Amino acid sequence: MVAIEVMKEKSDSTIKIMRDGAKEKRALKWDNKSCVGCGICKDICPTEAISMGALGAVYKGVVSDLKLDISTDCVLCGMCASACPFNAMELEINGTSTKEYPQYPKIKRSITLNQDACVLCEQCELVCPQDAIHVERELPNRETLVLGEITINKDKCKYCSICAEYCPADSITLIPNKDPTSIKPFSDIVVDTETCVYCKVCEKACPHDAIEVICYKCPLAVRIKTPEIYKEIKGQTIIDEDKCVSCSKCEIVCPADALVVEKPFEGELCIDAEKCNACGACVAVCPCQVLYFPPHTDVGQRPEPVAVVQEACILCGACVQACPIDVISVKRTNINMENVQSLAWQSSFERLKK
Repeated sequence: MVAIEVMKEKSDSTIKIMRDGAKEKRALKWDNKSCVGCGICKDICPTEAISMGALGAVYKGVVSDLKLDISTDCVLCGMCASACPFNAMELEINGTSTKEYPQYPKIKRSITLNQDACVLCEQCELVCPQDAIHVERELPNRETLVLGEITINKDKCKYCSICAEYCPADSITLIPNKDPTSIKPFSDIVVDTETCVYCKVCEKACPHDAIEVICYKCPLAVRIKTPEIYKEIKGQTIIDEDKCVSCSKCEIVCPADALVVEKPFEGELCIDAEKCNACGACVAVCPCQVLYFPPHTDVGQRPEPVAVVQEACILCGACVQACPIDVISVKRTNINMENVQSLAWQSSFERLKK
C-alpha cells in the first residue's frame, strides 16, 4: 500500500494542509485573522499536529508571526475544524466543506437580534470588543425639537467674550482679526445655531445688553412632537457574525433585551492570583477584552493580579495559551454542540472539558 503524501502551503496569514487520494481529496484551511489563539484545535488534535505560537508576543506586536502552526503529521480528520468556535478552521472533502456534512459535529455559538425591540441606543456597538456590531441611526433635524432666535447687536457688543465663556453649548465664537492694519483682537462674533439651544444664558450674562434670545420651545412645547423609533428616528442594527465572538457583552448592556447570545461553553475561568506576575500577556490576547488589572490606588504600588469579568468570558482558553507561567485555567462544565452522532466524536469533545 502506497502512503499518500500530505502537502503543506503556508503564507503570512493562512495554512493549508492537503492530501490527494485516488477517490478523495482533502484540504484543511486555517485563517490567522479569524483565529483567536484559543488552542482548542491543539487540545482536540489526535496526532498533536498543531502547535501554538508565542501568543503574548504576537498580540503585543513584539514578534510578527502566526498564532499557530500545523505540521504534516495532520491526518485531516477534521476534528479541529469541528471544534473551532470561530470558523478559523475548515476541512473540505472533494471541494465541499464538512460544515455541510451532518456527520461532522460543531461547537455552536450564535447571536440573534430582534430589530423591532431594538431602541438604536448604540450601547452594543460601544461595548463590542471585535467591532462586530454597527448601529445605523438617522435622527430628525434638531430644529423640530429646538426652536428659537438669537441676535447680537454688534453696535452694543464690546467683544468681551463673557457670553462665549458662559455658553454651556460652546455655540458662541469670537473671530480673530487677521487685518494687519487693525490692532483689534477680534473682527466678529458669531453664533452656531446648529448647537445653540436658546437657553438665554448668554443674554443674562451679557453686561452690555447686546444679546437677545427668544425661545419658542417652552411656549410651544405641547406642539413639538416627540420623535418615535423607526418613524422619525430611523435606523437599524447590523451584526457581522464572522467577527462576533459571542461574549454576550451586547446582550448584557442592551436595555431593550433585543439581543440573545448563545455561548460555546459554560464554566469558569480560574486565576491563581498569588502566582500572577502581571505580565499582561493574557490581557493582550483576550478576544472579549474581559481580562483587566485593577487600577492602582497609590504611587509605586505593586500591580494587582489580573481579574476577569466572568459573565462576558467565553472560556475559549486564549489566555491559558498565552500565560507564560501557567496561572490561568479553564473549567468547562458544558460544551454547546450539535450534530454529535457518534460516541467517538463525543469522546473527542469531552477532552475539551478541563
